[in-house]
Amino acid sequence: MEKIIKFLKDYQSDIIIVIAVALMTYIGYNVGKITAFNSMKTPITVTNSNSAADIVRPDGGIATTTPNTVKTDVSVVASKKSTSKLYHFKWCPGAAQISPANLLTFPTEAAAIAAGYTLASNCNR
Repeated sequence: MEKIIKFLKDYQSDIIIVIAVALMTYIGYNVGKITAFNSMKTPITVTNSNSAADIVRPDGGIATTTPNTVKTDVSVVASKKSTSKLYHFKWCPGAAQISPANLLTFPTEAAAIAAGYTLASNCNR
């Protein structure tokens, strides 16, 4: 044990330099890994046009997606047997649950409101 302590005291400055170089090498290696990982991410640019959403790929190509469906049918539906007096747009999930025998159709949302119906909470305009 005495020999080890004497060795450490004699070469104390050299040992500190070796430890510092080893730590700097380790840190530099990990910084390089992080930099390489971040450079592997490919940026994607999304722009909206009148006809579709265009995605510009990093290689310069354009991938086109289908445009969002525009909801143009203004008629609303309700159930004749409903006690809650809720109306639904035809694209809402509640509209699909109304049986054809109980289906009540209003030409507009205003007509349904005038008849005393309110919009179902799970239905979006």
